[in-house]
Amino acid sequence: MFLSISHELRTPLHGVIASCDLLSETNLCDAQESLLETAKSCASSLAETINHVLDFTKANAMRSGAVLELVDLAQLVEETMISCWLGRTVRPHTDGIGGIYTAGSQTLRRKSISPDFVEPLIDIEPIENWSVMTDKSGLRRVLLNLIGNSMKFTRGGYVKVSLHRGPSIDPERMAVELVVEDTGCGMSEAFVRDKLFHPFSQEAPLAQGIGLGLAIVRSILKSPGIDGTIDVHTKVNIGTRMTIRLQPPTANDLRSWTRSPSQSLTRLPSFAMCGFHAEHRGSGMLASGIRRGLRHWYGTIVEVDVKEAGLLIVDGDSIDISKLDALGANRPMILLLCSSPVDSVVFKATQDYSGNNRLCTVVVKPIGPHALSKALSALVGGRNSTPSSPLQHSLPVLPPTSQPLPPTAQERPMRPQSNANMSRLRVLVIEDNLVNRKVLTAFLKKRNCYFDEAGDGIEGVQRFQESKGAPYHVCLMDLQMPRKDGFEAAREIRQLEAERDIPLFDGTAIQKTKIFALTGLASAEDRKKADEIGFDGYLVKPITFKALWERLQQVVDDLP
Repeated sequence: MFLSISHELRTPLHGVIASCDLLSETNLCDAQESLLETAKSCASSLAETINHVLDFTKANAMRSGAVLELVDLAQLVEETMISCWLGRTVRPHTDGIGGIYTAGSQTLRRKSISPDFVEPLIDIEPIENWSVMTDKSGLRRVLLNLIGNSMKFTRGGYVKVSLHRGPSIDPERMAVELVVEDTGCGMSEAFVRDKLFHPFSQEAPLAQGIGLGLAIVRSILKSPGIDGTIDVHTKVNIGTRMTIRLQPPTANDLRSWTRSPSQSLTRLPSFAMCGFHAEHRGSGMLASGIRRGLRHWYGTIVEVDVKEAGLLIVDGDSIDISKLDALGANRPMILLLCSSPVDSVVFKATQDYSGNNRLCTVVVKPIGPHALSKALSALVGGRNSTPSSPLQHSLPVLPPTSQPLPPTAQERPMRPQSNANMSRLRVLVIEDNLVNRKVLTAFLKKRNCYFDEAGDGIEGVQRFQESKGAPYHVCLMDLQMPRKDGFEAAREIRQLEAERDIPLFDGTAIQKTKIFALTGLASAEDRKKADEIGFDGYLVKPITFKALWERLQQVVDDLP
């Protein structure tokens, strides 16, 4: 049963990620690229969560011990907080599957911050290297649970995630403190003492959820890959602060995630902050955090009156966005922060402002050092480069409304790809899921590969038999299919190869077809079975086309 669940979860998610990969190869404007990268980031986060849940429940045991991987903790914290917040700021218009998603309760049209407004905050200590070796998916799951709980039980104020170093004893390990705090309803001392980490325990019985989140958190923290602790400080009607402490091995990663503006921006223009309210704890903390970041990057900063500023940093959640143009009497650059990723008011207001050589960039909250630094580099640096981060939700510097809008998806040409020699490659796709088969064949077509496709194992074996004169170099094989599964189909293909002399690809050498499993089955038993049958690779869905592209390039490079 669990194997079936694994397949049913991974297969549609593979279709989502693969479709995003294909769409990313078209010419998109900055706003479209930003939203697409957000979708890919969230899908990847969901894939990691699925992997961890299946491992945690032993439904799909892929590992016998701790799996440590290189992780940039600053990137993990910022990405996870943004994923949680984006999930909160959209809500289903209907309760059923396929419902339309619209902007959530915190709209962009409020003219002042009300007491029930919740400000999302990210506070990351500005050190050069946050790279460690740890269980990435496990730590992400911990953060998702803690941040999700804070958002669920906070009706006003703020939800904040912090990343700081603690006192370290071992020079080869980094003492890390991860803190999730909120101004929510808090918990009683008796509940914390007796039931907090017990499965199916909730202080408010009618609250959303089933009370498993913190039980999972404690189990993950005890696992060998993390080996951390959690401390809880809470007070009813005041809020909750949860502190995670761990000491993972340090790592030197020269590819560290960008957390500072472009080095060419040595001086920040005089700036003003508009729409931030000191009386609201969350809004005041956001403004203070931005100022701290600017001082860290630029040293001396000059904050002036709104009318004198060359740069306006605007909290779009507390002003009337439709009147954004009124702030630009002196044509300042505007960095607009807002809570919702999609809103027609923002698009229109930004487009109206971004004419006559005026610049406006939008960053979706919560804003961490990466998103802020990328926004400043794009805005103050004249937008010489296109934002590439999944967290940098920057709208483009749009032309005046009299100019034509970007071309439609049908009109946008494909970006050039390196497809040299790929036309020599012959590929057989055996996949019962129509969506996945379509995206795979679209990927191959764009790279000039010859391909045939089959909807199940029986049809796939028939296709292979019919290719005697021109055998396939590669077979992409799903494992769970009706009539005949991928294991049996691969076994028959290998038997056919053994029974006949395979036609020569180059006239001098015999070469077997490379069979790669593309599957939602991730257990060690399935991998071992595939290896025994004669598979040449095992790719667990959802996969990225980058990973598949690397496998195909290796095959092409080995062709005579």
